[in-house]
Parts: sequence; structure tokens; C-alpha cells
Amino acid sequence: MKYLAQKILLLVLLTATLLQGNSFRKTGTVGYTFLELPAMARQAALGDAVGAVADGGAVLSLFANPGVLGLQNGWHFGAEYSPWLAEIQHNAVGLVIPAGLIGNFGISVNMVDFGKMTHTGTEGHVLGTYTAQSLALGITYSRRLTDKFSWGIRLNGIREEIHTFISQNVLVDMGIYYLTGFNSLRIAGYINHFGVDGKFIRDSFKMPTALRLGIAYDLWNTPRYRLTTAVELSHTADNLERLHVALEQLILKRFYVRSAFKTPVNEDPWSFGVGIHWDKIRVDAGVIPFGRFPAVYSFGIQVTP
Repeated sequence: MKYLAQKILLLVLLTATLLQGNSFRKTGTVGYTFLELPAMARQAALGDAVGAVADGGAVLSLFANPGVLGLQNGWHFGAEYSPWLAEIQHNAVGLVIPAGLIGNFGISVNMVDFGKMTHTGTEGHVLGTYTAQSLALGITYSRRLTDKFSWGIRLNGIREEIHTFISQNVLVDMGIYYLTGFNSLRIAGYINHFGVDGKFIRDSFKMPTALRLGIAYDLWNTPRYRLTTAVELSHTADNLERLHVALEQLILKRFYVRSAFKTPVNEDPWSFGVGIHWDKIRVDAGVIPFGRFPAVYSFGIQVTP
């Protein structure tokens, strides 16, 4: 376990070095940008600072840090719905499958439907309408190596379709999760959307690779109340480094209030959300104010049979 952890950490550091090659803003230089949208309501409410969040994070780990999945128990199913800007529909579904000593498996679907758009000819004549969709089908495997350390890997099959044109690729996510033993402090490191360049028609483009390092800590924890803070540093292939800071307050062991701030961001630095955990059902809602644009809402449910 020790040598495996060292290899994973080395891989994280090497990737960080590669991503640090340019420090200027690189917006618009990658494809498959739908993968950068928060797939779950809790993820949106916490400003994407979820890499070190394990409590109730079984389905969440299928879209963020795969290393968290190894410490989860039992079956979990989750579904998310988010009507985005410009009538874009964002939906996600995840299933966690326990496999005993082998580890845990997960299946995830992340889909964005851009709706119908007007198809015009070269002279401006309307020829009808066409559609555009983006889809990521993921298979996650994660294993607990000790009661404090787990690692995970995910393969994502990506497909984007605009009218009759199609782009496809396979991306890899890798992550680790570690309970330090110092009170409730836990740390995480993970890489998302790593892969070779994609191609659309005759043009190639980079992947939206992101390196994330995060910590989480319970500022206080009683039998009925808990306040958790999460801090995460992200480095994406198409933007500057960002700092994500989130708070999640658990009330009476059932109700959640969440808020987060990330910087530097132009339109959506703040996010908020609420949730309720009742028996084997978790329901979450999140909102991201977009400044000059309408706010984006997301809703999700997670069930443990």
C-alpha cells in the first residue's frame, strides 16, 4: 500500500508540473467543457470543493474524486436534474455497486442536451433545425487499502454530437483519499478528464484536464450538529488556478445548509444549497447566481436500498 500511494502521489505531482507550464488565462482552448459543470446539486452548492468530502459522498464520488468511493458501504443510486442557461438541460445518474473485499464499482451517466437550434444555409435560408448533445458514460473502480486510505480510477467514454458531426474520446480520472488521524482532517488529490487530444471534423483540441488538491475538516461535531469546512485548490487546463472554500452545516442530523466561494471567477463566485437526509433518502438543492445572467438551480436525490 505504501508504494502504491507513493506512485499515485508522484503521478499527481508530475501532472501538476505539466499543467503549470502556462500561467495565463486559457479560456476557450479545450473541448468537452460540459465536464466542468457540477453534476450534482451538492457539488454545485459546495462550489466543487468536494474532493475530500466523504459523508454521503458515494454517488458524488462518481463525478468528482473516485478515491472517495472506496470508503463507502452498500448500494447507492442517485439522479440529478439541472436546467442551465439558454434552455440547456443537464442530467446525471449514478449507481454504486459494492463488491466486498474486491472494492466498490460505480456506473455514471452525465448528459447535457442543448435543445433544438435553427439550421441555416450559406445564404441565410432556414433549412430546419438540428440538435446537439454531450454525453459521458463512466465506469469507476475504487478500493479501500486501509481504514484510512483509499484510491480510485474512472474511465469516461465521451461523445459529443452536433447535427451530423460527432466527436468521441476516452478520458481517465484518478484520485486518492486519506484520513490523516488528526482529529477529523482528511485530504484528497485527484485528476479529472485526462486523455489525448480530441478531434471534431478536421480540428483537434485539448482535454479539460483538471488537477485538484483538497482538505476537509469538521470545525465542530456533536451528536446532532456538525459544521464542516472544505478547501480545494484546482488547476484546470483552460483557466487560472482557483481557490474553492465551502461550508456545510448539518442540523439535527437531518438538515443541511451549504455555501461556497471560489476565486478568481467573473460571474459565479458564490453558490448556496440545502439538503435533507431522511432514513435512506437524501434530497439536495443548489443554486449558483450568475451575476448578469439568470441563476442556475440543480436538484438531486440519492437512495440507499
